[in-house]
Amino acid sequence: MNPLARTMRSLAVALVAALAGLASADAEPGRAGIVTALHGTATVTRASLAGPRPLSFRDPVFLKDRIATGDESLARILLGGKALVTVRERSVVTITESPRISTVDLASGTIALSVAKERMRPGESIEIRTPNAVAGIRGTVVIAEVARTGADVSTRFTLLTGVIEVLRLDTARQPIGAAAVLHPLQSISVTGALSPVRPITRDEGKAASAGFQLPVRTPARSGADWVARDQVEHAVAIIDPDRGRAPDVKPDKGGKADRDDKPERIDKVTPPITTPLVPPTALQPSKDPKGPKDKKR
Repeated sequence: MNPLARTMRSLAVALVAALAGLASADAEPGRAGIVTALHGTATVTRASLAGPRPLSFRDPVFLKDRIATGDESLARILLGGKALVTVRERSVVTITESPRISTVDLASGTIALSVAKERMRPGESIEIRTPNAVAGIRGTVVIAEVARTGADVSTRFTLLTGVIEVLRLDTARQPIGAAAVLHPLQSISVTGALSPVRPITRDEGKAASAGFQLPVRTPARSGADWVARDQVEHAVAIIDPDRGRAPDVKPDKGGKADRDDKPERIDKVTPPITTPLVPPTALQPSKDPKGPKDKKR
């Protein structure tokens, strides 16, 4: 099987696993999402619980839940069918929400956030907040890291796809100063001030993405399989726009394919060893003049 096919099937399985059983995801008040994958151990702290309890696969996640991962552990949480949060080992996150803004609060550790822009409503956004910075996100794959040395806190954002704005927070956690704008394959650090935006190589981007791979489990079938199938087809269209198309295989001037151009249906998906954070094609050379370019050697 060629690399493109493996990538296509890998992403398809990840989406099936994330969306199977999602039909009633928003039925309970205060429900923020669901645990779609778990490797190792994690705990959840909730106001209604006497203390931290183990987090399990397919557990619901509610607003203000505090999720903490253990050593050599990763957890993946689907938020409202529009964003996927992957939490690495020894990390602590809390999900909150206000009108039109969903917030992933990272107290320590590392997360990756992937947002499906087409599933966002007008005016809606998702943000990552750390003790000293905030990043506004729409249709993006971004990695956020928080390191603590005593009372000092350092935040780093690494952008793989999309565009984000980063602001520094004061001691009251209010935004201050001008925003820094990141484009694909760029990184920024926040300590006492915003650092200059730094370009990263595609190899660095791939290495960063590889750190969030999770083992794949074959998902059980459910009443929400139609949602999963829809997302599989959408993933195939993104990764391989020529698959199953005839006769028009090129996007129009607006950058969108014709409505009648649909990907070939996938009847069977073979689980790979791991699920990638982003398809490798997302880290290929871009024609975007705003994006960084690798230096010639």
